[in-house]
Amino acid sequence: MSGAKPGQFVVLVSISLVALIGLVGLAVDAGYLYTVRRHMQTTADAAAIAAANVIESGQSGGYQQAAKDVTAINGFTDGINSVAVTVSSPPADGTYAGLANYVEVKVSQPVPTFFFNILGFSSVTVGALAVAGKVNGPACVYALDPSAPGAISLNGNFSLTASCGVLADSNSSSALKATGNGSLTATSIGVVGNYSANGNVSLTPQPHINVAPAPDPLSGLQPPSFSACSQQSTTNSGSYVVSGNNPVVTVPPAVYSGGMNIGGNNSTVTFSGGTYGNGIALNGNNGSVTFNPGQYQSGGSGNAISIAGNATTTFTAGAYAFCGPVSITGNNNVTLSPGVYSGGISITGNATVKFNPGTYILAGGGLSVTGNSILTGSGVTFYDTTGPGGYKGIDLAGNERANLSAPTSGAMEGILFFQDRSIGAGSPASSIVGNAQSTFDGVIYFPTTAIRYVGNSSGSGYTILVADTISVVGNASLQIGNDYSSLTDGSPIKSTALYE
Repeated sequence: MSGAKPGQFVVLVSISLVALIGLVGLAVDAGYLYTVRRHMQTTADAAAIAAANVIESGQSGGYQQAAKDVTAINGFTDGINSVAVTVSSPPADGTYAGLANYVEVKVSQPVPTFFFNILGFSSVTVGALAVAGKVNGPACVYALDPSAPGAISLNGNFSLTASCGVLADSNSSSALKATGNGSLTATSIGVVGNYSANGNVSLTPQPHINVAPAPDPLSGLQPPSFSACSQQSTTNSGSYVVSGNNPVVTVPPAVYSGGMNIGGNNSTVTFSGGTYGNGIALNGNNGSVTFNPGQYQSGGSGNAISIAGNATTTFTAGAYAFCGPVSITGNNNVTLSPGVYSGGISITGNATVKFNPGTYILAGGGLSVTGNSILTGSGVTFYDTTGPGGYKGIDLAGNERANLSAPTSGAMEGILFFQDRSIGAGSPASSIVGNAQSTFDGVIYFPTTAIRYVGNSSGSGYTILVADTISVVGNASLQIGNDYSSLTDGSPIKSTALYE
């Protein structure tokens, strides 16, 4: 520029300064908009997770407010300063549009500019979108007691392999206690307190200690509703007795003060349905016995139904109320149906018992199995609560073969055993133990009581243990699977994850 005049230099410098100021202004506005956008995206992410957690807890009606509360805390209140917050489940747009169990949060706001205003852009609308939903939870063994030593206790010659995580909520220095000759292998092992291993024990991976406690992962699970059993008045004095050799016996509904006794040698026995009592005893050699829906009662003491002798006994589909325990002994082949079992179910001897699909309310008495019985049931849930005689746990002694699986859909999807949460701590423990061929596919949920567990998942199944404390004792080899493909909604225990 040796030949340039001083005036030209000033003009060029002025133009350059204008361009430089413009670039600086562009950088300032762009940086500010980026900062707002990043804060808005973080807010949308947090809001989507909050909304998904509300949906997961079963309070689907409050998910929108939960999301908007989060955005408001972070400075984006819906309807204030032109902020717009839209919460949708299922999402309205994008990859997850129309899919249940997902929630979408959109946040937008016109943001004022500084230097862009010179170019006629007084504001720029900034928006953020987030989608969150449920995923299968990473753990499947939870001991909930906050302070118990040996909240998870492994003792003897044990081998426990879990295709998922193990978590002990206890802050004890021996929250996880392993003694003897055995191994625990899982995808992760977490302990709020610490662990102890004595003997030839292998824990893989090494447990993480001082982890944060996890809340009850099934706290939102709603218990089944039912009506308590009410003993009906006597309709007949004396007893109803069948004896001798009878090809066909049809028992009309009635309540006898002395009960009903079906003995002798009968080809077929049919209870037509209705209300029967007080106390029905089956013994002798009955070819087949059929019960139809109704109420079967004890009258206040003894068993509602005692099935002994040798027979094939079937409770057909329908609504049942048993006002008193149901006892099965001997070499009987019995098919039970869902209902209210006030007094529980007791099985001894070498019985073969099939549980038809549905929910079995064990209102006092629990479920007790001893001997070499065979238990089968697909699509079943056992709800263990209190009733006449108080609460009793589940007691599967260990010599039986049990192959039980939970429902694959519906309100009790994935739930095999469910202990009433109102049962107090320190109430009778449960023992769910089967022989080497036994499988328990489903959630075993005893949130306030202890369980002793020895069982397996089926080859393509799953087991989830959630209890106050969990123990494995003796010579036990356990496989806990995590194949939830049979369930409509996947694992009953969910975590929340961001998808967009």
